Amino acid sequence: MARLDVFIMDEAYRQSISEAMSVSGDGLVIVKFGGSVITNKDRLREFREDVCRRLAGELSAWNGDIVLVHGAGSFGHILARQHRLHEGFRDESQLKQVALVQRDVRELNVRVLEALIDSDIRAVSVPPAAAASFRDGSVTRFDPALFSKMMNLCLAPVTFGDVVPDESMRFSICSGDLMMQELARHLRPKAAIFCADVDGVFTSDPRQNADAELISELDREAVQRIKQSESTRADVTGSIKGKLERMLAIAENCEKCIILNGDVPGRLESALRDEEPLSTKVLPG
Repeated sequence: MARLDVFIMDEAYRQSISEAMSVSGDGLVIVKFGGSVITNKDRLREFREDVCRRLAGELSAWNGDIVLVHGAGSFGHILARQHRLHEGFRDESQLKQVALVQRDVRELNVRVLEALIDSDIRAVSVPPAAAASFRDGSVTRFDPALFSKMMNLCLAPVTFGDVVPDESMRFSICSGDLMMQELARHLRPKAAIFCADVDGVFTSDPRQNADAELISELDREAVQRIKQSESTRADVTGSIKGKLERMLAIAENCEKCIILNGDVPGRLESALRDEEPLSTKVLPG
């Protein structure tokens, strides 16, 4: 009798999973919480918990599959820049910093997971090195199977920017934007949404130039017109134009790719509801 009970419970469990998976919902969205939104990028390991929890609440409005990517912000960039980790191995003193950055980024990841789970999103962590191999700071292999398996269990995979093993450099930086690109290329989501700390992409840095204009639709020609300031080049994951080139590639693999201000309440939820919040739409290019 006991063995029969186990069989019946297993069958009921399989049936519940099957029913959950048969509900397609609204499809798949890949969302990035920028490091500048969920952390104070000027202060080491300072988490903006209230903002992260609000964004998690807005994300919970999506009735479909979710993959979340988050930046490292001040949990990664400050030490990585100080010790030039983005340049790869230079001397033994860097190795402790690699360990510290990985520890700090995982602390941030846990705090993001907590915010998501508290908003009823069944979030699970997938470090980038678990799905990808790297050489010269670029991806040489990406296997989306782990992400797909998690979603098949009705879970929401969460990955992040990190220090990763590198075949030629010994270690390098995998940015959240790079993970967004690989995920979009392999999973082809309905939408890719970037939550930044500005309203979208501007003709120049709006924090330094009062005449900067928001670009409502970004294509390759618009990227070439953007003026860079020194502040936009301070990120160890590359220049702003490099990031925008990546977004153009992402737009090739989804129905909608947008950049919006995650600091403004309601904008993410509005985008998920297929409304048109103030933002920049990225066109395939």
